[in-house]
Amino acid sequence: RVRRITAENYTSTVVVTGQTEASRRIVIRSQVAGRIAFIDADEGDPVKRGGVLVRFDREDWPARVAESKARVKQREMEYEAARKLARKGFQAETKLAAAFANLQAAKASQERMQTNLENTTIRLPFDGILNHRLVELGDFLKKGDRVAEVVDLDPVLVTAYVSERDYFKLARGQTARARLTDDTVLNGVIRYISVAAQPDTRTFKVELEIPNPDLTIVDGVTAELALPLPAIPAHRVSAALFTLDKDGRLGVKTVDASNKVLFVPVQLIGGTDREVFITGLPQEADVIIVGQDFVEHGETVKPVNEDDLPGVTS
Repeated sequence: RVRRITAENYTSTVVVTGQTEASRRIVIRSQVAGRIAFIDADEGDPVKRGGVLVRFDREDWPARVAESKARVKQREMEYEAARKLARKGFQAETKLAAAFANLQAAKASQERMQTNLENTTIRLPFDGILNHRLVELGDFLKKGDRVAEVVDLDPVLVTAYVSERDYFKLARGQTARARLTDDTVLNGVIRYISVAAQPDTRTFKVELEIPNPDLTIVDGVTAELALPLPAIPAHRVSAALFTLDKDGRLGVKTVDASNKVLFVPVQLIGGTDREVFITGLPQEADVIIVGQDFVEHGETVKPVNEDDLPGVTS
């Protein structure tokens, strides 16, 4: 007895275990030395880009800025005077060059002073969560000391590692889903696929980007990442139809147009214990579903299509 089966599109899924991660994480450091005079956020607070995190005691920085501005004006006057004298031939070009150099140095000094004054206020670089605050009111910091850690959880990432076999089947922009330990299912888009394998495991990092406007998904939660692979034509068959040839290859037996039995090696690509998807058959095939163990490859038979039998449904 035979059944005519036709290939259908089958999408297999790679399932790997990963974890949630913040899409951005930075450690903010001081850019000037000084004492903390004001703190405007506590650990766990949501923060906004441009908002004030801490302020240093400005000490004499405003006076230094005012002094540097006055020095620039003085150097501008000196340069202008030297330029007029040089144009009339009363002063050497070297004097004019020296006056110009003094002016440029004064301007550079003013810019440094103004920058240092602005750096006494530390502002947030992006919207996020203040994960750790490493300073307290009154602390004295050196330039480069750690101030806080800020994380961005919108979007949030689910990261995992895939084998090199599956790596070539994935693409950026592809949709996928993740399941958290509380069975929450999240849909997202692959935003990153590593171009270099981990040297010890030969696996590649994949990042799934997921919207998280309510910030309900946190960093570091175990997640099962399901990555659908591109659809391929495959046949749906019962697992009971499999046989082995003399070389131990897995396959099914079919009947061709001349009624000869063919053993066709197949590859199992997915399914359950009862019903599986295979590749290796032509688009349409007459598969032997009853009596396959009693016929051999190349043998001529009289097939009966199950659709032609009364009272039998496929």
